[in-house]
Amino acid sequence: MDRNSLIGFSLIFLILIGYYWVTKPSDAELARQQKSRDSIALVKQQAEKAKVAATDNQDTLAPAAKPAVDTAAMREELGGFAAYVGGTEQEVTIENDKLVVTLSNKGGRISSVRLKEFKRSDGKPLVLFEPKHSGFYYEFFTNRSSLRTDQFYWELASKTADAATFRLTDGKGRTMLQEYKLSKSQYLVDYNLVFDSMNQVVLKNRPDIKLVWESTLPLQEKEVKREAETSTIYYRLPEESPEYISERDFETKELQSRIQWVSFKQQYFNSTLIARENFDKGARLTTEETKLPGHIKGLRSELYLPYDLSDRKVFGMHFFFGPNHFQTLNQVDVGTGDLDMHRIIPLGWGVFRWVNRFIVIPVFNFLDDYIGSYGIIILLLTIIIRILLLPLVFKSFVSTAKMRLLKPELDAIKEKHNGDLQKVQVDSLALYRKAGVSPMSGCFPLLLQMPVLIALFQFFPSSFELRQKAFLWALDLSQYDSIWNFPGGFNLPGYGNHVSLFTLLMTISTVLYTHMNNQLTGVTGQMKWIGYLMPVIFMGVLNDYASGLTYYYFVSNVVGFGQQWMFKAMVDEKKLHAKMEANRKKPAAPKTGFQKRMEDMMKQQREMQQRRGNNLPPKKK
Repeated sequence: MDRNSLIGFSLIFLILIGYYWVTKPSDAELARQQKSRDSIALVKQQAEKAKVAATDNQDTLAPAAKPAVDTAAMREELGGFAAYVGGTEQEVTIENDKLVVTLSNKGGRISSVRLKEFKRSDGKPLVLFEPKHSGFYYEFFTNRSSLRTDQFYWELASKTADAATFRLTDGKGRTMLQEYKLSKSQYLVDYNLVFDSMNQVVLKNRPDIKLVWESTLPLQEKEVKREAETSTIYYRLPEESPEYISERDFETKELQSRIQWVSFKQQYFNSTLIARENFDKGARLTTEETKLPGHIKGLRSELYLPYDLSDRKVFGMHFFFGPNHFQTLNQVDVGTGDLDMHRIIPLGWGVFRWVNRFIVIPVFNFLDDYIGSYGIIILLLTIIIRILLLPLVFKSFVSTAKMRLLKPELDAIKEKHNGDLQKVQVDSLALYRKAGVSPMSGCFPLLLQMPVLIALFQFFPSSFELRQKAFLWALDLSQYDSIWNFPGGFNLPGYGNHVSLFTLLMTISTVLYTHMNNQLTGVTGQMKWIGYLMPVIFMGVLNDYASGLTYYYFVSNVVGFGQQWMFKAMVDEKKLHAKMEANRKKPAAPKTGFQKRMEDMMKQQREMQQRRGNNLPPKKK
């Protein structure tokens, strides 16, 4: 690896460092995350002592308690619907192979959802949201007042194992229904809000129906920081790519376009509400900080349903409650066309997402069909990717060998011109041209590998398949593989509070790989030490990343050792040197456009320096 190769290699690492630096949380965000971590620690202490305190009065997005209302005044405002104000909350469940959905007659809403196939990181059932810390209701204006559906105890009109209907009626034929039906063996809940003769109730100059959906997200995974950094609200405008509120900010976004779906997305799971005919303009989406122990963030969406004041109106919607699994989300079909829900999985942008979607994920899934161990799958995936990149790596190796053979002559040129860099560059370019060597041929192959490197940097931490899958000492390949936690809560700045073994192995193997390349290329000075510094920096950066990622980098380095030894056996440097000598005897090859531009630029620099030395003004163009 010559200087140009090392520059290319260093650029790749610097870009990744830049990506990490740009996306790292600010001091204020770190403070908020620390509050969340303190809250989680409190929950664990309370659980150990079996004295979990009630926290309903804390700052959450759950609906606030409403003051008592005079019954007569209420009947005056709500008419026949006032009969449903008093009551006792009761719950019923519907379920299929994937979901257990709990419905409450208080508001006729979904109060909680449990995913049957999955567990939280602590082994408890995986519940996406909880009754006390979530809300779902409609609000609209009537001829008398405003009406909120969560103030009523709805009548259970019908119930089967996988379906239920709640009803409100004022006794005069004006009826509201909420219908729930589970799709068989899917993560979908078909949902309808039905208005019968409600056009007689809804205020005609304010017919819009406001839908409020809110939840304080419970912690599902081991790491509060990682889950908080990947939890937010996603949404999709019709015929456009999904957008989202930044995971690192708490903000409110107001939208002046129609919306197809809204998703409360966590690290590995999501709750999504899909409209069959799109939600109306004016939506308001909010992410908020929460002080509720055991929870990470508050999410709230205010959506609008267009009501045409028809005698019977069915607002058709669908809930998706499930994992952030690429194939699962890509196959969600509610009869409205492609939803692009798979885009809530952070696989990178542009070419990096393309590499993940059309190369990495298909290969990964193919291996998953035949192999049960995800550690073996990552090993084979690494070998396959290394084979695909083999031509680029081999070209870089040959270029390095050529540059190494030219090094004595390049050193002689430097000594001849005694520090005149422009003359050194001119003579060096002439030497390259005569020998048939491109000075950039070692750098470009490394840069062309960058899309794969960055794509995998995104893929492994986002891969649902790795969640809670063990390999060797790593109990969960989607989390870091700590072999030792520092005592007393000690945190080493720039490194963390634990030692991840795969990260350590990755660092050691990268240092050895760099040392082997330095031996082959004879690199000295600053470039030599940059090659050693990069792995040490990334040891701190990746110490709390998914162990599947650092395991991949470690295995990639090991395979790289084998490739280097193979190339060394394949490339006969004597024959390569003879070929370069033969090139010198041939008529000089025409200068490339790059070489001409370089020579013109150096010529202009020399002229400028000479004119400065003679105190002459620059030439006029």
